Amino acid sequence: MPQISDTKLIHTQQPLVTLLVRVMDSFVIGFSLVLNGWLLNSQWSRTHTIYVLVGIIMMQIVAEFLSTYRNWRLDNTLVQMGVVAANWITACIFLGLTAILFERPFYDLNFSVAINWVIVTAILLALSRLAVKIGITWLRGHGHNTRRVAIAGAGPLAAYVMKKLKGNAWIEYTMEGVYDDRIPGSESDNAASMRKRESIEGIGENPDVDGNFEDLFKIAMNNEIDIVFVALPMRAENKIQAITRELSASTVATYIVPDFYSIETHYTHLVDINGMPAVSIYENPTRGLRGVLKRFEDIVLVSIILLLFAIPMLLIAMGVKLTSKGPVFFQQQRYGLDGKSIKVLKFRSMRVMDDGGVVKQATKNDPRITFFGGILRKTSLDELPQLFNVLFGSMSLVGPRPHAVAHNEEYRQLINSYMLRHKIKPGITGWAQINGFRGETETLDKMEGRVLYDIDYIRHWSIFLDIKILFLTAYKGFINKQAY
Repeated sequence: MPQISDTKLIHTQQPLVTLLVRVMDSFVIGFSLVLNGWLLNSQWSRTHTIYVLVGIIMMQIVAEFLSTYRNWRLDNTLVQMGVVAANWITACIFLGLTAILFERPFYDLNFSVAINWVIVTAILLALSRLAVKIGITWLRGHGHNTRRVAIAGAGPLAAYVMKKLKGNAWIEYTMEGVYDDRIPGSESDNAASMRKRESIEGIGENPDVDGNFEDLFKIAMNNEIDIVFVALPMRAENKIQAITRELSASTVATYIVPDFYSIETHYTHLVDINGMPAVSIYENPTRGLRGVLKRFEDIVLVSIILLLFAIPMLLIAMGVKLTSKGPVFFQQQRYGLDGKSIKVLKFRSMRVMDDGGVVKQATKNDPRITFFGGILRKTSLDELPQLFNVLFGSMSLVGPRPHAVAHNEEYRQLINSYMLRHKIKPGITGWAQINGFRGETETLDKMEGRVLYDIDYIRHWSIFLDIKILFLTAYKGFINKQAY
């Protein structure tokens, strides 16, 4: 029997269209600078070459972080035109910072040429996306770039596969049928489907069955399909092996869709550990380079905010000191990333400073709150010192709000997956807060709602989501009737 100790992940080749779009974007960046230099009578030099090369590199790096090429959809062309333009603008910001760092500012390039290059490239990149859509639509209309697909399995996982195949930007998958030996509508099938459907967001009813597995094998042998996706639950391991053995007698490409929706997950992705494939179930989505980008975002934005709020924070500190006895700042032990203890700073708003095994949440007309502290809490100005937590790295601007240790220990016993909210740095504002779960959580339902939004944020984290939350926080204002 062959040994599997040296098994390697087989990486499927990147779709040709994706590669072509990357090359096209790089060409547009270079062509745009040549065009602007020619129109403005700027002679090409080594500086131009350097900026083109660094601009292309920055574009590709930002595109990787923002999944610009992986998440492109033909049915959202206008959105994607805006995304690729924003991708380029972001790359130019990093390019400008790099230029300043190496003392090569844009005026070395000629200021007019540089500005026009940024603007014209953004326009050309956006138009290139429209051209790609027209080209792919034409190819599909003439029968090119399509694959005939069948699905083995007819449960919620199959419905999820169908949804994902329809959303593919580069290849058109033509659904030839769904095949299963199980009897749809049986009591056991319904119970399992209900649990699975609750775990997989955005899917409808189970797909209709077009035949059994024998029918699938026949069309595979007759070359009537190109690909089979095996979408069966984990408990059907023997059936999966039997299906793949039968399909090996044909030439169809066979994919097994991992069934990770039978268990509660919050951030699932494939990893390669020295050639060993593994799937991350509970992990921080900002590990590695993504974390560097989020940290850069925090440092830049918090530095700007601290400059703007330096004088107001000084005045607040004086107000706290003059209106009640005690220190200006209140430090409370809370759980940070991976459940590690951190000290969270706040302007003191109470006459007491609870930080032990029992911490009572603030309530309406709470006698512990000072008059000036009440104003600070209503306007969330008491949270401003947490900007220093962000600056020093124990918190982020956006993330799940940190709770007192006593509350963590209480709710981790009451709410399933509660501690998963600590798989990312806590934040000053968060997805739960802008969706109404702010202030006192006097009932278990309210805390469960907050936790659901926190985990949803971790599942879908991106820089764009952070920016959206920051804008909504500013738009909705800091004053909240639920904050006591």
